[in-house]
Amino acid sequence: MSKLPYQSTLRLPLVAAPMFLISNPALVNECCKSGVVGTFPALNQRSSEGFEAWLNDIAAHLQDFENQTAQKPAPYGVNLIVHHTNPRLQADLEICIRHKVPLIITSLGIVSEVIEAVHAYGGLVYHDVTNLRHAQKAAGAGVDGLILVAAGAGGHAGTLNPIAFVNEIRAFFDKTILLSGCLSTGQDIAAALTMGADLAYMGTRFINTSEGQAPPEYQQ
Repeated sequence: MSKLPYQSTLRLPLVAAPMFLISNPALVNECCKSGVVGTFPALNQRSSEGFEAWLNDIAAHLQDFENQTAQKPAPYGVNLIVHHTNPRLQADLEICIRHKVPLIITSLGIVSEVIEAVHAYGGLVYHDVTNLRHAQKAAGAGVDGLILVAAGAGGHAGTLNPIAFVNEIRAFFDKTILLSGCLSTGQDIAAALTMGADLAYMGTRFINTSEGQAPPEYQQ
């Protein structure tokens, strides 16, 4: 198991996955205060200006929590779509750099310049992968963690058996491994760690929360 730089702030070895149109500052804040890494997609805010306002909200809320409790919250993260079709990538990345976002989750491509920019201010980069080839490419680019999108991961194209997938990646990657795919309970988290992952990556469980933006009918 990898030693995580923020391990002392975690109550559970868990990342609340960034869910499109659902994750927001309120959900991120409550996750981080509860000892779970909270994340959200930058594109959940419809403009870069709105995105930066969300980062200001999160930073202020978590700082107030730390001041009031003397307890350090878990870190938060932002999901950036690094594919060339995302016209906001550069603007949103510059905002992340300015705010020194602790964790950047990259999806749909691996861009060395993004990794270097995040590492320059001391941030971490975790990257979504669905197969061995993509994992090897991301590892070679210097990411700090690989998010293994296994069979059953919501909103993704993962098809691989999680046991086989973790074993294949752990054979060459000694940094942080996160496992996603149909994880919903403490037993699932324990199983992910037993398989060799460092963190569970869980989305669906957080849909039915009062803080998220899922409509009531979807929560039901």
